Amino acid sequence: MVPAAAEAPVDPLDVVLRTHDEARAVAAEAAAVCANVWGAREALMELLSNAIEHGNLGIGSELKGDLLARGTWDAELARRFAVTENARRVVRLTRERGPEGWQFEIVDEGEGFDWAAHRAAARAQPSAPNGRGILLAQALAGAVLTYVGKGNRVRFVVPHR
Repeated sequence: MVPAAAEAPVDPLDVVLRTHDEARAVAAEAAAVCANVWGAREALMELLSNAIEHGNLGIGSELKGDLLARGTWDAELARRFAVTENARRVVRLTRERGPEGWQFEIVDEGEGFDWAAHRAAARAQPSAPNGRGILLAQALAGAVLTYVGKGNRVRFVVPHR
């Protein structure tokens, strides 16, 4: 019996998701084409989680830290997902092959944030209990993240190497 050939990755990829479970599956699929699959997958998961939690569900970094410390994080996520306005919000991930690498874009339907101030604060307090997701994603993907507009759209390129 001849094994079936592996399917070629879909290029470009354009996926809409809502939940962390969907994000895990999408991150794995999207990162599978990258040279550093693990780093790209973890970076995508970090950024998709940020889009879901901070963007679509409107949970700020301080509140997230408090919820985690109190052990009420999961309950608050469930509560916010159940709110009609939030239940309709989605995150879109796109991927396409470019000359320097795989180009990714993540867009959420949240209010956005002052990403420049957030990035500076994360660099200034590297031992803070949370708020370092952007720097972590950048390091894992080996790519510079570029935020567009109000901060609810992030782009980055994972090199082909």
